[in-house]
Amino acid sequence: GDEPERSGSLFVRRKLRGMTDYFALLQQARKPWLDPDQLKQRYQERTLSDHPDVAGAGASSVDFAAFNEAYRSLKDPKLRLQHLLRLEGHDPGDSPTVPGELLDLFSRIGNFVQTTDGVLSRARATQNALAKSLIHSEILSSRQEAAEILRQLQKLHDEAVHQTRALNESWTVALPEIAALSRRFAYLGRWMEQVEERKFQLDGNL
Repeated sequence: GDEPERSGSLFVRRKLRGMTDYFALLQQARKPWLDPDQLKQRYQERTLSDHPDVAGAGASSVDFAAFNEAYRSLKDPKLRLQHLLRLEGHDPGDSPTVPGELLDLFSRIGNFVQTTDGVLSRARATQNALAKSLIHSEILSSRQEAAEILRQLQKLHDEAVHQTRALNESWTVALPEIAALSRRFAYLGRWMEQVEERKFQLDGNL
């Protein structure tokens, strides 16, 4: 069958619709939020106990790549929620529609990226000392805005983590909320990467 067996609050490892249950693989309860320190400790314990140097050569047939992928997925909020939804038979999708509560920030980031890319382009093409001086002030301004946007993104990310944790005891009846949080993490993570990349380039032109 498709349903996993349960052992206490943990899931016994089973293939679900061709998938490996990463929660079961790392002996974690299937929940939206996991304690990062406990997850890391369990990952280290599992990989160490099954390592040939500890268990003896030929004693283990564990796929360490699967352990690594499980840990990579479960420690990332977006990937963890997407995996949880798939295990429950729901396609998490990747909606092209920006969540309504993030629309204002979406517009701000779009303007920031467009303006900053223009500044960086002119900075690379400018040789004149006076022009370089003028662009320097624009670079500083863009860098300050990048820092402000990143602070806002981090705050929203932390709030989403808090909301995820609050759903731990009732998530099975809140799958739409889980899906919405997954999309929010996806957009926040993507925007963080975009803004951090521009900030890195701006720093290189100071």
